[in-house]
Amino acid sequence: MGSVDGRGVEGIHEANRRAQLIGWMNALLPEFSLPPDSSSEELRELLSDGVVLCRLVNTLIPGVLEGSWEGYAPSDQRLGNVKKFLSVVSDMGLPGFSLKDLDEGLMSSVVECLLVLRGSVDPRLGDDIPPDVTRTPLRKQWGVQEMDKPQVPAAALGKRSPAEDMRNGVADSKTHQKTSVFSGQKVREVFQLKRGSYSDLTAAKISEMMHSNSLDNAPTQSLISVVNGILDESIERKKGEIPHRVVYLLRKVVQEIEHRLCIQAEHIRSQNVTIKTREQKYCSKIKALEMLVNGTNEENQMAINRLQIVKNEKSQIEEKKELCEKDVQRLMKEKEYSKSIIMNLTKDMEAMNRLHEQQLEQIGRKAKEMEEQLTTRVKEVEYLLLQSNKKVEELEIASRLKSQLWDQKENIFQSYMDNQQLVIKDIRILSQSYENDMYALQMQWRNEISNLGSGLKCLVDAAENYHKVLTENQKLFNEVQELKGNIRVYCRVRPFLSGQDKKSTTIDYMGENGELLISNPFKQGKDGHRMFKFNKVFTPFASQAEVFSDIQPLIRSVLDGFNVCIFAYGQTGSGKTYTMSGPTTSKQDWGVNYRALNDLFDISLSRRNAFSYEVGVQMVEIYNEQVRDLLSNDIAQKTLGIWNTSQPNGLVVPDASLHSVKSTSDVLDLMEIGQANRAVGSTALNERSSRSHSILTVHVRGMDLKNGSTSRGCLHLIDLAGSERVEKSEVTGDRLKEAQYINKSLSALGDVIFALSQKSAHVPYRNSKLTQVLQSSLDLLFSSRWTSKNSNVCSDKS
Repeated sequence: MGSVDGRGVEGIHEANRRAQLIGWMNALLPEFSLPPDSSSEELRELLSDGVVLCRLVNTLIPGVLEGSWEGYAPSDQRLGNVKKFLSVVSDMGLPGFSLKDLDEGLMSSVVECLLVLRGSVDPRLGDDIPPDVTRTPLRKQWGVQEMDKPQVPAAALGKRSPAEDMRNGVADSKTHQKTSVFSGQKVREVFQLKRGSYSDLTAAKISEMMHSNSLDNAPTQSLISVVNGILDESIERKKGEIPHRVVYLLRKVVQEIEHRLCIQAEHIRSQNVTIKTREQKYCSKIKALEMLVNGTNEENQMAINRLQIVKNEKSQIEEKKELCEKDVQRLMKEKEYSKSIIMNLTKDMEAMNRLHEQQLEQIGRKAKEMEEQLTTRVKEVEYLLLQSNKKVEELEIASRLKSQLWDQKENIFQSYMDNQQLVIKDIRILSQSYENDMYALQMQWRNEISNLGSGLKCLVDAAENYHKVLTENQKLFNEVQELKGNIRVYCRVRPFLSGQDKKSTTIDYMGENGELLISNPFKQGKDGHRMFKFNKVFTPFASQAEVFSDIQPLIRSVLDGFNVCIFAYGQTGSGKTYTMSGPTTSKQDWGVNYRALNDLFDISLSRRNAFSYEVGVQMVEIYNEQVRDLLSNDIAQKTLGIWNTSQPNGLVVPDASLHSVKSTSDVLDLMEIGQANRAVGSTALNERSSRSHSILTVHVRGMDLKNGSTSRGCLHLIDLAGSERVEKSEVTGDRLKEAQYINKSLSALGDVIFALSQKSAHVPYRNSKLTQVLQSSLDLLFSSRWTSKNSNVCSDKS
């Protein structure tokens, strides 16, 4: 036999629960009799194979498990038996346990599961069912009856059921256990009959049930279900007849129910009487206690009040005593303080008396001294009085003398005043004459000022008409220039260079009106001479200033908003660069470019009161049909594009750098940079030949300061590369390529000018970069100023 596991209260409680379970199992399955004080391990050994669990379920609910589970069970079959039991418990909605708990864990979960199963099947033992276990419809499926109404306990009936005896620890003999189990099985068989089978019960079986105590042990709900079943069965029968044995059974069941109800009612009445008597006793005791408490409270309150009065009186006496002591101390202090004050005053009085006596002595001595001093002062005053009397007499005498002098002066002043009055009269007469003269002068000045105002008005009118006159002068000047011709061609004859034969000239005659006669020694007769007509021919001795003087009026047209183009054309070495730029930058050697820009700034400066000008300079070259910026730091790598139509700002090559200039010196600096960057080369005809076309473009924007109108003018100063014959220049390689591009561009320029002069529908501008750059100026041929300078030097007869 085992012993109770665990220590303390929890161990005892667990042992009691295990003993209840073992007693219930012994009642249902006597063949597996197990002592009530068996240990957890002994219970585990009995339940581990699952056979006992299946027998319990099948005994409580016959037919719920099918198949064989008895005998020796291998491990797989043992596991299957336990799973079958857990499946039935789960379907009934009851808490289960895990296989691990049954094998090696705590047996408390297994014990709780079986006790809950016991309580769900037998409601009288339902105290062990946890409150959270609900009775689901699955219990009805297994035939387990639920108790929805309150039951009459067995104690109220004066009897104890076997289950109560087992809970209270009452041990019956095996014979009594077998009898109760047998009777319970009989009643259970009747209660579990299906509807329509009560009439099939035999009289012997009903008699056996009546003689046994099955009805006494059966729950009230089961008895009511038997009555309902018999009544329902009688209603369903066609004739409604009930067998006598069933009626007898019904009467017995009803009598048992009535007996239980009467006992329950009597028990409730007795409990109510007991409760009322106890309530009356408790009320009387409460009243007595309240009276006792009230009396004691009044006496205590009186004693407390008296004690409080005594305490208050005592505290008042103590306070008065403290106040008296404080007053005595204060008076003692005041007495001591007054004594000290009296002593101090006595000392002060004595000191003051001594001081007063000393002061009296000092005052006596001072009084004697003052008396002596006063005596001496009186004597001095008497002496001074005598002296003052003498001075008074002297002053009286002096005052008499002064009064006589003042009388004399008064007479003199009176005579002077008379003379002054006469002078004032004369001055008044003169001032009157001056006033008349001033009035005459004012009238004269007024007339002169009015004349001056009329003259100023005329000047204002003249100033207002100045702009009109200036505009008319500009218009007349430009008309004069147009009468001279929009296109002018000048010829400048280059002098012989050192080492050249002066007799080899081909020029026979130069006229003053621009005639030039050229002789050709290789032809005879009329073909040997040829006459050319120019606007003017400059002799070899003409200076740079003389050449510029004839085209100087064109510079003024630029400021008036016209486009002017001046270019030099001729063969290599004929002096084009010399004429356009000059040999040096000295003012005497300035070429057309420098002189034109200098004149441009001089005219703009003279017009500064009426117009405001902005001047910008671009300088490019066309080398091998590529446009390059001569004022850029890197001219070799950048090729510029050309716009076919001029932009609003007048720029044809917008990518070229545009430099704003304010004076001629700024232009000189820029032109030196451009000349240094220009492409030159040596040929047989010219040691320093220009291998590109140089174009210096001056953009002028003017604004009238009076009306705000603007004008744009453009001045092109072009130094063309020299035309040459390859057989004479003896160039090869790059120089030959340059010569070909130069001749091609010059030929294209001639074709464009010829087409414009013939007013052709198509003008071949695209044949050369040179003509594309000058297209905007060439289109305005008849509204622009064009000047061409041919510098021809006939150094030989070819």
